[in-house]
Amino acid sequence: MIESTYITNGRREKRMRKQTTLFAIVLCFVFIALLVGWIGNKNDNSPVNSVMGSSEQGETFVTVEQFGADGEDSVDDSAAIQAAIDYSADSMIGKVRLTGNKSYILTEGIVVHENVELEFDQNAKVYIEGDFRAFELKRNASMTNGIIEVSTPKFNSEIISLDGNQKNWSTERTRVHNVTLVNSSGSHKGTALSLIASKPGDYISFVTISDVNIVGFNEGIRLEAKTSKVSNHYTWINGNRFINITLDDCVRCINLIGQVTIPNETSGNQFSQLQIQISEVTQKAIVISGSANQLNGVIWDAHLAKDEGPLIELTAQSADNQLDFNLPYELIKNLGNKNLYK
Repeated sequence: MIESTYITNGRREKRMRKQTTLFAIVLCFVFIALLVGWIGNKNDNSPVNSVMGSSEQGETFVTVEQFGADGEDSVDDSAAIQAAIDYSADSMIGKVRLTGNKSYILTEGIVVHENVELEFDQNAKVYIEGDFRAFELKRNASMTNGIIEVSTPKFNSEIISLDGNQKNWSTERTRVHNVTLVNSSGSHKGTALSLIASKPGDYISFVTISDVNIVGFNEGIRLEAKTSKVSNHYTWINGNRFINITLDDCVRCINLIGQVTIPNETSGNQFSQLQIQISEVTQKAIVISGSANQLNGVIWDAHLAKDEGPLIELTAQSADNQLDFNLPYELIKNLGNKNLYK
């Protein structure tokens, strides 16, 4: 009888241990489920919760709409676009998109941070309202596609600018591709593309800018290496490529400012397959101070220029430049040394 009681109690204890173990397992699963749900709800508050990816390349990006931009109203989108770029840089996502056939408004300048690509859909547009440097590209930043349009005569700054303090070299991925830059205000002010090295040790080299249309500015493209006042510290804008560029209705279409060599050198830049459309406001198609630059393309309707002087000028600080255009020699002023015009 006693032995039977012990057996019964032993079975009861085993059953209780099994129940306790099962209960602990259930509690564990409940805790994990609650934890996963909490994490999911926390992620729902992230601005990139609805990030879309390219199904073909598996790319990840953020859109400016996720940060408050609209593109279909008259409200300033500057803060939203900058916030999207800041987030993309901090999170290492690396790409920001302006989507659809929308029109965004800028009243303040945008900084495109290092390792960020600002990508427009093909016909997405940004309107510049005010006078400020519109887009500053840091090292390894890029802009692709879209239209940037100046809508106010107040504008007298740069649309896209690169600063020599970023020290772009062949190892970097800085680029501008397939962008249209338009000043439709009729003022013919401002500069569309600006590459400037202004302080000792500043330089920009081996950047590629391609398939860009530029219309209606005072200067279409400006490259400038400024004189350094510090001995043995140089500035230069060398070895950059401009491919398939159209310049239309600009006062000065291309302006290279520097010297033949150090301390401020503007040399070895290549402009290939240029299309330059002269208008009544055009004073110079090309002005070059620097050396070993190569330019080729077509210059249209030279007779439209009001100024009857030369449309291409090679200054006394030019040497060994090579140009291949359709202009007659009388429209070229060559004050430099060993410049070649075909």
